[in-house]
Amino acid sequence: MTGAGASWVGADPGGASNFGIAILTDGAPSLTSCVDCADEAVAFIRTNLSAVPAGIGVDAPLWWSSGRSGDRSADQWLRRRYRLSGGEVQAANSLRGAALIQGAMFVQRIRELYPAVPVTESHPKALLKALTQGDWIALAGRFGLHCDIANDHVRDALIAAVAAREGFQGKWLHDLSIDRRPCEQDPRRYWLAPVHYFWPEA
Repeated sequence: MTGAGASWVGADPGGASNFGIAILTDGAPSLTSCVDCADEAVAFIRTNLSAVPAGIGVDAPLWWSSGRSGDRSADQWLRRRYRLSGGEVQAANSLRGAALIQGAMFVQRIRELYPAVPVTESHPKALLKALTQGDWIALAGRFGLHCDIANDHVRDALIAAVAAREGFQGKWLHDLSIDRRPCEQDPRRYWLAPVHYFWPEA
């Protein structure tokens, strides 16, 4: 369902009390929470959604590289395009385990519940900087987000939900998962497949 009333889920995987989860429903207030793990995030979705989400956005690297630093073409493109540092768009080997493990486990668990739900990777902090130079109010206005944010984890989950909505509705056409090096997994064919990485600008 991608018409009126469609719901989009965003996740900002992290550890205890740092796993942001958001449900963005067209024409209704957004729902957000901070939980402890992927299972609790899935439980939040089951409790608050009666229909299959139209799409999921996840703030975590959802396919990996066997090359140096675990760096991917998508990460390199974002750094070059927006002059972001390695600390702002990190290679996978530099990330804490919660982002990697809970991100992948969230996708697996959500697909066990909704096997056909489409998934996109997202990078909310990079999006925020690229589109509004870090101005949350401007970004919220641009994408019609009308809710209070308790912390950065909730904010990033909301932005990930926006990425899912804009990508799967065909408004963001640049899919960063397509251009990959040979050392990278294929997000169309590996164990979490299919996964996208929609971005608003080419």
